[in-house]
Amino acid sequence: MPELPEVETYARYFASHALHQRIARVNVRDERILADIRKEAFVRRLRGREFTAVRRHGKHLFARATAKPSNRATEETWLHLHFGMTGDLAYYRDAAGEPRFAKVVFDFDDGAHLAFEDVRLFGLANVVDSPDAFIAERGLGPDPLERSFTYKRFAEILDKRRGAIKSLLMSQEIIAGLGNLYADEILFQSSIHPRRTIDRLRDAEKRAIYDAMRRILKTALKRDLPPRSLFHHREEGERCPRCGTGTLRRTVVFGRTTYYCSAHQR
Repeated sequence: MPELPEVETYARYFASHALHQRIARVNVRDERILADIRKEAFVRRLRGREFTAVRRHGKHLFARATAKPSNRATEETWLHLHFGMTGDLAYYRDAAGEPRFAKVVFDFDDGAHLAFEDVRLFGLANVVDSPDAFIAERGLGPDPLERSFTYKRFAEILDKRRGAIKSLLMSQEIIAGLGNLYADEILFQSSIHPRRTIDRLRDAEKRAIYDAMRRILKTALKRDLPPRSLFHHREEGERCPRCGTGTLRRTVVFGRTTYYCSAHQR
C-alpha cells in the first residue's frame, strides 16, 4: 500500500502536471471509486474549475479546485484522493494513452488528461470543503514531515500511550502516513524490537526512533533506500544487512507481517 513517501511523490506529480489548468470535463469511469458523493455532484463541483494547489497529509492527497469569480461562487472545493493499495496517477495527451484501469479522468482545456487509476478499487475519490476539517473529522494524527512535528511533540505522544511501538507507528490517528514497510524500517534502523512496549522505551531510544523516522522518510523522497535497508531484504532467515551477525525473523504485529533482526533488535 502506498505510504507517505509514495503519496508525496503523487502530490508532486499532480502539482507538476495538473496545476493551473481549467477542468473542461470530469469523466467518472467507475462510480465505485467515489467515496460518499454521487457522480453528478462530484462532476458538478469540479467541472469548470482550475486546480491551484496541492496538499498532502499522511496518505491523503488534496487538490484545491478554484472557480473563476465571474463564473460562479468562489467557495473552496478540494479534490480528495486516497490511493488504497493500487491507486496511481497518469498524465497523458493522446486519448489512446488512457490507463486501462482509469476510474476518474480529468480533461483539461489544452487537450491533456489526468487519470486516477486503481486496479483493485481500494482507493477512493471525493470532494471535501476543507482538508483541515477532513483531518479533524477523521481524527488523523500529525504528519511526521510537518515542521511542527518536533521531537518534543513525538515524545509527548509516546508518554500518553501503551502497547507495542510498531502498533503506535502504524496507527493513523496517532501519526498519519506510516504503514507496514516504513514502520519496520524505522525500528530496524533504530535497533528497537517491534514488540517493545512504549512505556519501556528509554529517552535515547525514543530519540533514535524519531530521528530514524525523519531521516528514512526524507531519504525515500529523494531516492530509493540504500542497499543495507530492511526494505530490500524482507525475507526470513536472511543475514541482517545492517549488523551482519543476526538473521531476519518474521512475526505478526498489529495484524501485519513484521520483519526484524534477531541480533540488534532485542
